[in-house]
Amino acid sequence: MRLVPMKDLMAKAHAQGYAVPAFNCASLEMIQCVLRTSAELRAPVILGVHPVEIAYFGSAAVPVAIAETVGADLDIDVAIHMDHGDSVGNCVRSIRGGFSSVMYDGSHLPIDENAANCRKVVEIAHAVGVTVEGEVGTIGMTDEFGAKLENAHLCDPDMAEELAGTGIDCLAVAIGNAHGFYTETPELRFDLVEEIRSRIDIPMVLHGGTGIPRDQVRKAITMGVAKMNVGTALRYAFVSAMAETCEREVVRDLPLMDLGTAGIERGADVVREYMDICMCAGRLDR
Repeated sequence: MRLVPMKDLMAKAHAQGYAVPAFNCASLEMIQCVLRTSAELRAPVILGVHPVEIAYFGSAAVPVAIAETVGADLDIDVAIHMDHGDSVGNCVRSIRGGFSSVMYDGSHLPIDENAANCRKVVEIAHAVGVTVEGEVGTIGMTDEFGAKLENAHLCDPDMAEELAGTGIDCLAVAIGNAHGFYTETPELRFDLVEEIRSRIDIPMVLHGGTGIPRDQVRKAITMGVAKMNVGTALRYAFVSAMAETCEREVVRDLPLMDLGTAGIERGADVVREYMDICMCAGRLDR
């Protein structure tokens, strides 16, 4: 496994017309699932880890160590990315832990404060070759774990241009996408994507990838999206497979490894599906 800056993966994807999926991982088994399936498909991949998930691991260094150990014999290119860091301190701790990319999410702040904090993170991260993602607008009405957000709003092209000017490497845009499961078919605002694209020269990131129709994802890729986040679908695959295993077996006698294996097997189908949607399979050989 080669741990690389996320912007290197995105630059190749942007140039060749595909996107790199970022799968949120909260356990050893999820990391095993994503990395092994990436190797199977010869696809680049991003491991996303939210600060809540980092806290569960114990420190930022733990998921990095797990990924490097699991991937030691795999011939793949991987970025490890902190997802939705809400403070400069979170970004710094992830960089010190070995992450090759961080996201500073100041989308809930006034644009001046968001931009100022992005500049701080860019200065620190770029000094050690780490990629920085920023965000403008609110990704749906809830956060990544279902908590309701107040004052949700779409990406403002003027603000996108200002944030891109801070030196960030990619920009997460709110264009009708949302975290969690969609209650109805989403309709991405491609008019907004086109306007943002005319204002910035860095790749865009599509959050809330679970459930966005394939044709919309692929159209977004043609318009400058080079990374798509997938969290809910993978988590649901793991939890549902584990729950069904517990229902079938005598829990008292059930080896914990059987639960992990069930999650890995069902999760691999999700990884394959979204790598196909993003058109990234086989790209390590091109």
